Parts: sequence; C-alpha cells; structure tokens
Amino acid sequence: MEPVIAITGLEKTYKGGFQALKGVDLSINRGEIFALLGPNGAGKTTLIGIVCGLVRPTGGTVIADGFDIARDYRAARTRIGLVPQELATDMFETVWHTVSHSRGLFGKPPNPKLIEQILRDLSLWDKRNNKIATLSGGMKRRVLIAKALSHEPTILFLDEPTAGVDVELRRDMWQMVRRLREAGVTIILTTHYIEEAEEMADRIGVINKGEIILVEDKRDLMKKLGQTRVQITLTQALAAPPDIGRETHLSEDGLTLSFTLSGEGHDQDTGVADALKALMQQGIDFSGVNAERSSLEDIFVNLVEARAA
Repeated sequence: MEPVIAITGLEKTYKGGFQALKGVDLSINRGEIFALLGPNGAGKTTLIGIVCGLVRPTGGTVIADGFDIARDYRAARTRIGLVPQELATDMFETVWHTVSHSRGLFGKPPNPKLIEQILRDLSLWDKRNNKIATLSGGMKRRVLIAKALSHEPTILFLDEPTAGVDVELRRDMWQMVRRLREAGVTIILTTHYIEEAEEMADRIGVINKGEIILVEDKRDLMKKLGQTRVQITLTQALAAPPDIGRETHLSEDGLTLSFTLSGEGHDQDTGVADALKALMQQGIDFSGVNAERSSLEDIFVNLVEARAA
C-alpha cells in the first residue's frame, strides 16, 4: 500500500538538551486510520508538530503526500489538516468568518457551499453567525475541526480531539472520520480514550520516550498480544490445582481456578472446552465460567511497562 507519510530518522532535541524524538521511522498508508498511542511526554505532540510544520526537527526527513516538508513546505502544508489539543482561535470573529478565513490562508479560493456543508456536518450551521467567544467548549472544538477541514486536506491529524468533549460531539466526530476515510482522507489520531482507537483504527503505533516501539495492524496486535483470562467457579473447594494440561492458579479458598489463554477465536474456545472436559473427567464439578479478553488498553500498558523495565 502506498505511504502518504514517510518519516525517516526523525529527531528533535530541544534547547536544554531534552531529546523528544530519537530517530523515528514511520510510514502511514494512504486512506487508513492510524492511531498513535503513548503516555504523556512520549513525543506524540512533537511528532505531529514536525509533520505539520509547526516544530523544526533536529534531523531526519518527512515526506507528506509526495512533498518534503522542509524543501516543499507550502505544498506539503496545504495537504495537511490539524485539529490541535488547544482551543486556540480568534474569539471575537464569527464561526463563518473563522472557517472561511482559514481556507483562504492555504491559498484556496472561496467555496461557500463547501463551508456550509462542513458546518452542517458538525452541527455548527445554526451557530455560523455567532462569535467564537459565545460558544461552549464542545462547540469551539467543532470549530477547530471545521477549520482543519476547510482547505480540503488529504491528511488529517486529530491530536486528542475528544478530550473533555461531550458524548454527542464524540459520536458526531467518529461518524465524520468514517466519512472522510471513505472519501480517501488519511486520518492520524492520538487519544487517551483507547477504546476509540480499538474501534476506529486500522493500525496502531506506540511511542514511548521518543521512540516508536511498535507498529502493527490492530487485528494482528490483538491476536499476537491479546490474552483471555479464564476463571472457573468450582462447587467444592480443592486443596491443590487439578491437572488440566496447562498452568493454573487456585484461589486461597480453593473455589476458583484460573488460567490464561493466548491466541484468538477458535483457539481460545478450544482451550476453554478442553479445560472443562479435563475437569469433568476428574469428577470435578463447576458452577460457572468467566472469560475476559484483554483490551487494547491492557496491551498498551503492558508494552509501555515492559519497555520501561
């Protein structure tokens, strides 16, 4: 698949010596939703800032939609939209003027029909003549999204886009993201709501301490690193764990038997069935079975902790 963003050897050291990025290599495919995850201070915002032309790198190259962000700054920048974390915009301008003006900053001719459609999609049409200062926090966030879309970018960065917003905006935003992807726009998002990445992303990248520690297809990641913890409730207490062909743990009261399964789907179903069959063959009765699959958040936390150890 053709990469729309190609990052090679990207480095950033700030004054004072702090190295925010350490030789980052990353390719993002055209038309995908890519989730970049990492703890606070991992380098996510610095990476986005460099690609969007807001931060100057110390070393390395970034190619965005075929253009080098250093040599072909204007051409690269017009292809990128950014929804930042901060609610920074002119508070005394109207919604319509702010979004229209943002389009003009990228050298695009006026297109009232497009601006109207963007505002309608984001439930801002009724607020088009309102000044930004009079809007709620959620509505201001919608304006930032509208500004980022006004010049019709082929690449859209969403930096913590739903942090502190209402449920309605979050739902509207993800519907919009799906429509944009269907139209061919590449979406790169950072989020602390890992369930959103689990639901929306095609691929997951994890950054920690300025280094990319993993890039994986979401389904492959869940399959390779996801686990299911199985707990079987016994009807009578046991003095020791029974032999069921795998490592198990018995609770202190002897009434709960637990073990972990790797793999996905059929493999895990078979693992549970084999364990229950082994118990029945030994005459051990049970009253309940609970299987809990690892979430993407579990996998993320484990990856970061393992890297820090």
